[in-house]
Amino acid sequence: MAMNWDAISAVSEAVGGVAILVSLVYVAIQIRQNTRQIRLTLEATRLAAFERNIESGNRVRELLIESADVADIFVKGARGLAALNESERLRFSLVLRNIFSAAQGAFIRQLSVDHDPVKHAGNARIIDELLVNPGVREWLAASNPDWRPQFRAFVQERLAAVVAGTVPPGPEL
Repeated sequence: MAMNWDAISAVSEAVGGVAILVSLVYVAIQIRQNTRQIRLTLEATRLAAFERNIESGNRVRELLIESADVADIFVKGARGLAALNESERLRFSLVLRNIFSAAQGAFIRQLSVDHDPVKHAGNARIIDELLVNPGVREWLAASNPDWRPQFRAFVQERLAAVVAGTVPPGPEL
């Protein structure tokens, strides 16, 4: 009788060991599938962030392309705020807020999602092209946009580079 209990115990241990092994294989398969799904979700998030950057930039460009009045105000304001009347100054300010808002969105998405292989180089070029214009610098000095601290530091860094002349010359309006 003791032998039967020993045999039953040995078989039970073997079955338990196989069950643990099967469970571990199952968990490993689930982890692999979840890791793959996370990777696909992250890639989709990166693509969505990239597309969002393109869309927001396109909206600003479309505004300037489709409205000669807005484009004229932008060019005149970029040269200097003194050339603008009160209504034009308001419109110029709003256009700059839209442009900087789109740039800030791209900047923050890059920090969050790391979707751009050149990091902030594209954003730096856009900001530099704005900041080479005296009217944009005047607007920036006179306004206090509610930007995120990281973006504010980025713009200040770009402004310092423009003022120091360490930025390659861009299109001044």
